[in-house]
Amino acid sequence: MILSTDLIIKLKKLFIEKKFTEIEFSIESLGELKKLPNNILNLYAVSKALNPNSKIDDFKLSAYCFEKIYLADKSNREVFYNLIVASVKAVDFTYLEKHLIEEHRKDKENPKILEALAKMNFFYNNMKEASIYYEKLVSLKPEYANVWSSFIASLNYHYHYDQKKYLEFCRKFDKTIKIETDNFKSSLIKNKKIRVGFLSADFKNHSVSLFLREILNKLDKTEFELFGLSNLQLTFHDKMTMSLKTIFDKWYDIFDLTDEELVKLARTCNLDIIIDLSGHTYQNRINILKARCAPIQISWLGYCNTSGVKNIDYLIADPNLIKKEEHSLYSEKILYMPNIWNALSKPNNLPSIRNDKEKNVFTFGSFNNFQKISLETIKLWSKILNEKNSRLILKTSTPFDNQKSKEILLKKFEIEKVDLKKIIVLNRKNTFEEHLDCYNKVDLLLDTFPYPGVTTSFQSWVMGVPVLTMKGFNFNSRCGESINYNLNFPEFVAKNEKDYFDKSLDIKEKNNIDISYRLALREKALKSNLFDTETFTKDFVGLIKSL
Repeated sequence: MILSTDLIIKLKKLFIEKKFTEIEFSIESLGELKKLPNNILNLYAVSKALNPNSKIDDFKLSAYCFEKIYLADKSNREVFYNLIVASVKAVDFTYLEKHLIEEHRKDKENPKILEALAKMNFFYNNMKEASIYYEKLVSLKPEYANVWSSFIASLNYHYHYDQKKYLEFCRKFDKTIKIETDNFKSSLIKNKKIRVGFLSADFKNHSVSLFLREILNKLDKTEFELFGLSNLQLTFHDKMTMSLKTIFDKWYDIFDLTDEELVKLARTCNLDIIIDLSGHTYQNRINILKARCAPIQISWLGYCNTSGVKNIDYLIADPNLIKKEEHSLYSEKILYMPNIWNALSKPNNLPSIRNDKEKNVFTFGSFNNFQKISLETIKLWSKILNEKNSRLILKTSTPFDNQKSKEILLKKFEIEKVDLKKIIVLNRKNTFEEHLDCYNKVDLLLDTFPYPGVTTSFQSWVMGVPVLTMKGFNFNSRCGESINYNLNFPEFVAKNEKDYFDKSLDIKEKNNIDISYRLALREKALKSNLFDTETFTKDFVGLIKSL
């Protein structure tokens, strides 16, 4: 196919103007993509990858096009790297995986290849391997701030590093990347109200916002002035975003700001306190807190471990999560909430509690994202499933429905001699009510370890389904403990793997989790600290004012 000079000039002009949707429409009108010249196909793939309106399927199509071009000339590094970018955005490595492994054999220390291998292994639930690739990458490129955070966050998913080693990596991150700004100076003008900034990329339909919104609503606006610093791309704003905007006194969309620009903006707000809700999670802005944006900087809610950042002064926890003798394993000073470290508003329109379970089969469940299902968890669950009359329902909480990820997960159960007919994987549901209704299919929720569930555990208890969790060794791994202790259900906290196995079989054999039992659990949960946002907010305010 030969394209006219006028069309080529038009496409180049549209690209310079970043009119990606128009480019895509013009190229699609030419006919089948696979018949187009590679230079035009490349322009189409790049537009799909850069278009802010692109969705998962668009990124998959972009990856498909890049692979086609790459296969025609494997020496084209730009196309190969673009294939990596599109595959990561698509959370689908179908078109990349084979080429990535081949290229890694030839170039063991290529940073872009190492990062892609780390991300691919993370999404495929090979958490130890992901951490190994990230560790190698940060040793080669310590200036990569986002990679450091991905590496540090990945360490929470497995047992291969203890809390002491974890903190060492966090401190290396704090020392290796600095922002060039003026030294922080506190304003001499005292604010009439306490100005609190909340920094997050999750001001959307996300667990962080589900826990946060009710607390913000209950804060006394005569005492507090609330600032929302949102690192969420505009294309991902939703109803929750709009709701939160009405609660904050001032709102700033900061996604396109550099670290230096964001530090200046935050300081201009003359905040008394800034609360980081992201830690080392995806799309965080933790780097700006190294430069200090407020006299008091706090980590809370979205990341349940130490940040390692010297200038983050406090970490909010509760007495079940961090023991007094463990303070040296956290870089921040620990602020203890008296009961639980977060509280969830009572869900509206709770589905009725019903018995949707298969007769004569005890149904275990886990609705945590698949990345939390560690190898140790799989081995223990397999042992439980290999007992008679049991099955397991899985449902990931991530927004990515990746068939390859499911296949890899099920293969790990198969290696443990589990009959895969005993495992049911549910698809994502369209509404929150439909999601909650899935708990009616489960007798007992099995918590993951060392990374337990939080939101899913709150939901399970309020749907009358008990959660069996495992004792942990740090803040993150003890979240399930704190939830169960705050419900006064220590019998659902296992001391170790043997105890977890024994308890699961004991609960199964008793099989007394009927509708009346579940209704009583719901009533107890709704009256507990888990959903008492009124008391939580008072305690939270008292904690903040004491600083």
